[in-house]
Amino acid sequence: MKTFAGLHVHEIVQTYSDTLIRIAAQQTKNMPEAEDIVQEVFMTLMRQKKHFDNETHLKAWLIKVTFNKCKDYFKSSRVKKTVPITEEMTFIAKEEQMVLPEIFELNSNERVIVYLHYYEGYTTAEIADLLEMKVNTVGSKLRRIRMKLKNILEEGS
Repeated sequence: MKTFAGLHVHEIVQTYSDTLIRIAAQQTKNMPEAEDIVQEVFMTLMRQKKHFDNETHLKAWLIKVTFNKCKDYFKSSRVKKTVPITEEMTFIAKEEQMVLPEIFELNSNERVIVYLHYYEGYTTAEIADLLEMKVNTVGSKLRRIRMKLKNILEEGS
């Protein structure tokens, strides 16, 4: 059985599926597409000949490939108007579901940064590396996003 960073593929799927589905669902706003994208990510991993230094390197690679597959999804001809998925996202905690509509109001680049920072705990430097951006750019985008979300949440109160 194939291993990456000392983990069997089955362990990788068990460990990272939820995270990758959350990313893809936030990006596509379409649960079936999100699941398909994550499946494609794992198939890409199986074809991968790259050596991963450790589990952190593997996780970063999986996240980056997921974002890239989401970008490809929006470039594809199969993208159509979709039905909101908030009621389908039962795997997300109730507290998180309360802010999902506000997060979905952000553009996809903003959602990526919010997700990586608040849900995955990445620093601005790590996000910059993952998204191939400058650290200062990520920091300023994060500040603007916080203000935007604050305004959205205050308007809804």
